[in-house]
Parts: sequence; C-alpha cells; structure tokens
Amino acid sequence: MKKVFISIGHGGKNPGAVGYVVEKDVNLYVGLSCNSYLSKRGIKTLLSRYKDEDDDVTEEIRECNNFNPDLAISCHANAGGGIGFEAYYHYKGGTGKQLAENIEKEIINIGQKSRGIKIKKNSRGTDYYAFIRETKCPAVICEGFFVDNKEDAEKCNELHEYQKFGEAYGKGILKTLGITPTDKTEEIKVGDKVKVLKNLQYNSDKTFKLWFDEYDVISINGDRVVIGIKDTVTAAVNICNLRKI
Repeated sequence: MKKVFISIGHGGKNPGAVGYVVEKDVNLYVGLSCNSYLSKRGIKTLLSRYKDEDDDVTEEIRECNNFNPDLAISCHANAGGGIGFEAYYHYKGGTGKQLAENIEKEIINIGQKSRGIKIKKNSRGTDYYAFIRETKCPAVICEGFFVDNKEDAEKCNELHEYQKFGEAYGKGILKTLGITPTDKTEEIKVGDKVKVLKNLQYNSDKTFKLWFDEYDVISINGDRVVIGIKDTVTAAVNICNLRKI
C-alpha cells in the first residue's frame, strides 16, 4: 500500500498569513480534503494535524520520516499581494519535481493561475525549506493562493472550493505514484477488517469525511454491512462507507 504524508502548515498560536482568510484554517481544510480523496482510493495517509493546534515543522518532519511515506506534501497559502499557485521542490529535481509538476497541472485544471514550480536554496546551497531539505522522501510545499489578494482568496473560501484544491493535490499525488485516480472498489467479505467513513465537523459549518477506526465485518446483507469488534456488533452501515484495510 502506498503511503503519503500531508503536512498542514501553521496552526494553534501561529495563524500563518492573515488576509481575507486565515492561512492556518485554509491549510487544514485543504489538507483534510486531500486526505479524504486519497484515503477513498486506497492510499494510507498521515496528517500532521487534524484540528487547530500548534504544529511545529520539526515535529512534522519527525512524524513524516517515522511514517516512511512514498511522498509528502505541505499545504500552505501565500501572502504579499500576488496571485496564483506555486510549489517548491528539492533543488536536485527528481520525483519531487515530478510531483510539483503533476499537482500544478491539476491546479490549472480547476481554473487557478500558476506562478510556476520553483526551488529555493539557502546560503549553504541546499534547500531553504526544512520540510523539503530534511524529509527522507520526495516532498513539495504547495502555496495554493494568496490570502491577501481578494480575487485569489475568493477562490478558496468555501467548502466546495477547499475540496477542489485538496482533490487537485490528491490527483497530482496519484499520478506521481502511477495510480489511476478512480474510486477503490475492492470486494469486502465477512471477516475482513475495515475502516468507516465519518463526517468530521469544523467551525460548525464545514464538514469533512475521514476514515476512522478499525472494525471486523460480521455479516453482509446486500449493501448493508454489520461491523463490530470481534463478535460484538457496533453498527450496520452502507458498504460504500467502508474501506478494506
């Protein structure tokens, strides 16, 4: 199973860039949408945070390297009055550059302008950004739009727009992994272990779908699946809301 680490920039006491929207919130919403898109298609994911909390980049890098993913992205938004998407990748190119290119193509497909994919070096001639420099897997930083440009911020200030950005990142990731972006339709049988798709609500008006918990499949009747822990029934759910582990 392929694995992807999703870093959610800023959080808690660090709001990131603030303009017509707050960066830490948008990063979370886009990252959750990307996570949901990938999980539904059989990718094992880990996010650096699932809520508004302090999220130090050093800890993110440690979590990423311990997870040992195939790819990693970091969700951010820009500031400075510009307009459009941009991504940073490892200065030596390779798979990181390919990932940035694939995500950029998907972002353009949803109607967002692009400022290009880039590298940025420090005074030592290595990558400026620690997330790219110190992660062991190919990694990119995605700056989706400018929070202080009204036209740009309006492209990502509603739930369906966060989801569009998150899914665009997800499609670029799948392409880099060599996976066709279709829904996973793996057969579920009695005795399988599954995860359940649940709604997770933020700020009272935004709901995201995430895969949670681990259950045993006890019985199946059509599209209704009884799940539980060993022989203890927990719930009956629709089969489309289950993912085989």
